[in-house]
Amino acid sequence: MRDYIRNCIRSHRCLSVFTVLQLTLMLSILEVRFQFHQSPQTQRPMTHVYVVGQLSELARSLLFSGFAMGAMFYGYGLIHLPIKGALGGVFSRLRITGLAVWQRCSPLMLLPWSMKVVQGLSRFPFHMWECLAKEPCLAADNFLWFLVLTALLWIHLVILAIASFVVAVRLNLRMLGARHIRSGNHELRAYAQEINELLGFEMIVMTG
Repeated sequence: MRDYIRNCIRSHRCLSVFTVLQLTLMLSILEVRFQFHQSPQTQRPMTHVYVVGQLSELARSLLFSGFAMGAMFYGYGLIHLPIKGALGGVFSRLRITGLAVWQRCSPLMLLPWSMKVVQGLSRFPFHMWECLAKEPCLAADNFLWFLVLTALLWIHLVILAIASFVVAVRLNLRMLGARHIRSGNHELRAYAQEINELLGFEMIVMTG
């Protein structure tokens, strides 16, 4: 089962990264709120935990995750445009421009997603500070248990967010580095030059 999951992740790497990014973002957008209600049956207030999330905000999170995935596509996918036909010259220039922009700006594609995740994760400590400032919270029934459980979940979510960001950055750096081949082998240089000529632009950069 473990080997099957690994093979699925390797064969669908981009889809797996998008799923992790989107799941992390959606969980960070959801807001945990504590409310206290006085129960006539007990003298202590009752603690109620609510998970709040706006459907419109959850739907917009797909745009942030999709924008972040632009860092994992060579030239934002423009390199797959055909160069044959009447528009071949235009498409060729678009591919060259797209690859050049991606080479310089692709890490910045992760910035909006990161800011959105940080904004969502920062809500929990702020709400906890508001709850602790209220007098009845510590005396409320089961409040400390809910607080510890929610804090543990929040810590795990922070770890997931950091891991997701690291995976996305490493994949982006790996793709950036894959364009540059350092070798003094003349056969390899000739092979890379033939590929570049076939594509119509310098997809493989030979260094060294």
